[in-house]
Amino acid sequence: MPGWLLLGLIALGLPRTILADLGIVAPESSSIYYVLALTPFAVWLAVAVCRRTGSPIKDHLVAGTLYGLSLVIVHEALWAAGSSLGHHPLQSAVRLAERFSPPLRELVLHGYALVIAMTIGLGVGLTAGVVAAVARRARTIRAR
Repeated sequence: MPGWLLLGLIALGLPRTILADLGIVAPESSSIYYVLALTPFAVWLAVAVCRRTGSPIKDHLVAGTLYGLSLVIVHEALWAAGSSLGHHPLQSAVRLAERFSPPLRELVLHGYALVIAMTIGLGVGLTAGVVAAVARRARTIRAR
């Protein structure tokens, strides 16, 4: 996958993440949120269907991994800015962290955010990769 396309796919998902983390657009609150959340995935799927590649799953898993890492970077950067400006941990992460002693709580919160972000990135990459592989197979069958 060309670098410009890879960066474009990753960049498409960042506005929702940044705006949600800053509290400008609340998650699942309006049509703007859903446009910001779903448009990037529609573009990922369109690329998966339309772009010809020899290794669709690998290409999209790399993109998904980098997307997940970009989410981690955004969350951590905004988290470092403080809760008045930046990232607010998920309630499920807070409940989990409360089970640990104070020195481990921050580690659990950040670890939880990392796992969730990477799961999202890899999930998007794998889904797009499977769609791309099916599209590739369909093109091969149709060409016969």
